[in-house]
Amino acid sequence: MRQGGLPDPAQFIANQNSEVGTSTFGDFAFEGLIRYQRGTDDIALQLAESYEHVGNKTIFKLRPNIKWSDGEPFTSKDIWCFYQICHNSPVNFLTSIETPDDLTVEFVWAEPAPFDDLRIMLIAQEVHHGRIPYHIYGEFAEKRYELLQKAPLLTEEQKAQGIRGPFGRYPAGDPKIAEELDKVWKEYIKTPPNEDHIIVGTGPYINDPGHTINEGSMSKNPYYWNPDGQKFDKIIIRSTTDATKSPMMEAEEIHNMDGTMPKDLTESLLKANKNIVYYPMRDPASHGLYFNIGSKNAPMDKKEFRQALIYVADKEALRDIGSYQSDVHSWSSLGLPPSMLETYVDKDVIDRMRKYSHDEAKAAELLESIGCKKINGKWHDANGKQIKLTIGLDKGWYVATLVCPIYANQLTKFGIDTEVIAVDGSVYGQQSEVEHVFDMSWEWIDVAWSFSHPYFTLNNFYSRGGGPAKKMNFPFDEKTNRTTLKLEDWDGNTFDVWQWISNMPNEMDDEVRKDQWERIIWATNENAFAINFYENVTGAWENLKYTDNLPMKDKIPENRWMPFPETLEERIAVHDLNWGFSGGVRKMSRLAPTTEK
Repeated sequence: MRQGGLPDPAQFIANQNSEVGTSTFGDFAFEGLIRYQRGTDDIALQLAESYEHVGNKTIFKLRPNIKWSDGEPFTSKDIWCFYQICHNSPVNFLTSIETPDDLTVEFVWAEPAPFDDLRIMLIAQEVHHGRIPYHIYGEFAEKRYELLQKAPLLTEEQKAQGIRGPFGRYPAGDPKIAEELDKVWKEYIKTPPNEDHIIVGTGPYINDPGHTINEGSMSKNPYYWNPDGQKFDKIIIRSTTDATKSPMMEAEEIHNMDGTMPKDLTESLLKANKNIVYYPMRDPASHGLYFNIGSKNAPMDKKEFRQALIYVADKEALRDIGSYQSDVHSWSSLGLPPSMLETYVDKDVIDRMRKYSHDEAKAAELLESIGCKKINGKWHDANGKQIKLTIGLDKGWYVATLVCPIYANQLTKFGIDTEVIAVDGSVYGQQSEVEHVFDMSWEWIDVAWSFSHPYFTLNNFYSRGGGPAKKMNFPFDEKTNRTTLKLEDWDGNTFDVWQWISNMPNEMDDEVRKDQWERIIWATNENAFAINFYENVTGAWENLKYTDNLPMKDKIPENRWMPFPETLEERIAVHDLNWGFSGGVRKMSRLAPTTEK
């Protein structure tokens, strides 16, 4: 029995791309060619038996004798079908997907092809390839394929601007084609795989008929290719809230949940039920604030002002409230998780990076260097206007409501009056990213949503397709929606940050690629575009009475609050417990029911 999310029973049609999707059901029913683990970048083969790079192709061999849960054979055509319907990563880097036989899938990369490691990461980002059976949805795949072939090819000029499109095409260049593609898509997402609304997948478990908004169940897929990964007969999924999941865990109404709680509540739960064990793990994502460089209330466009805001911060006080198990670090914001810095950046570069500490004298020095003055205890800008700041946050984000007022008080005490504005989540994105209502916006900072490789993390930070670049109000080309920000490296040379990032996949020289991301990371920290308060710690909770094969069992302390994993092997095993890091299929293949209770 586990915590999870359940789709609305009234609208559920067992199609993951439908309006309500498949929620936690899908994570136990669908598999990918390969499945990566967030936080360690570990890759495990699932539907694929092997892969290799041959010239501009990446060739996957499928496991033989895989079947869908309705008994139909799973073949390479199903992978082709998935990518024709869902134009997900990596289609923007491909010219085609070929299926020379039932067990071979060839990803044909556009020249110049991405470097080898990135090819696999691009493919692995889709964790559920096996969710659109050709024998059910093939007509939609064929229609979208035919329509896409009529779309104009990307021009060399468009490619040079960083514009990409599925299989080298540019559907937006022909509005009629784009409209027809969208029409087929809308028909597909309304189509259930069968009249009983039972998921058709290749994974170990399939949803049972009927579920409520509060509870659903899954039973073994009778055709699963790896029966050793089906040690449990049934999975019961129960919906929870932040307020209910801990009491349900204590009462053994669920046997697993993810996340962390305040220290006193963690200790209380572990004390209340001696069967529960808590595994903390480092999350490659941080909490903090993005600075609006277009602020009209303060000289936020000057890096000295932004740097001063960071020197004011007492990060330990913020960490103690927001994520007490986290480490405090010396960076403003990096564009990648601080824990990954030493993995990707050489020590000599790290040594020349600015180290930020709680230093109000340094903050005052920086403000005075740009003409600011402190008058009657309040800081004024160079024009004599008192500086007043606002911090915006989604009022539904509990941690934000605790941490932001503390930082606001630190700034106010320093002499910069700061107000916290909590708004409904339904309007927060519009107000922070489009209207730029706030001077600072709470959000995930320096996050690796998938792989930790700098291409993905820096892309997330600077791309106009995501929230960070919009919240920071970076300059951009309205025609191409491309960030036009120019930065200086440690040698004083100016570079186009987005050009470097967008060209990174096709840069074949490892040293050039590394040098570029090191200079971007250095400049990101130096320019203080955001303030990273701390890197988050999350966790997984398990019940020893019902679940066996748990990792690090020889290290379980008396209070069952586990230490952080130390070796890579331990980290991978512990991360498998967090279904958000590894997925339900990896999790269930590791665990087993307890036989002695």
